[in-house]
Formats: sequence, structure tokens, C-alpha cells
Amino acid sequence: MSFKELSERQISLMQSLSAESRTLASLRDTLLPALMSGELRIKDAEKQVEEVL
Repeated sequence: MSFKELSERQISLMQSLSAESRTLASLRDTLLPALMSGELRIKDAEKQVEEVL
């Protein structure tokens, strides 16, 4: 495998992981306040996360 191929794979993986991290951060920022206030129950939050992932 050439350096170019290896680096392209690594860049693609980094982009994918970065996108996943942004998605998880968004879910956290959306769900955590509702969970802390009691507005949302754990079971309901799990369903919402499953829909996104």
C-alpha cells in the first residue's frame, strides 16, 4: 500500500470519527438538559438515540 493510499484512508477515518463526535455532542447537548430537568425519561432518550444512530 502506498503512502498516498494509507494517508487517504486515515483522513477518511478522521473525517468519519469527527462527524460521529459532532453527532454525539449534539445528542448530548439536546438530551442532557431534558434528562436533568425530568422532562425526559431515560427510556425515551434511548429511543431517540437509537433513531439517530
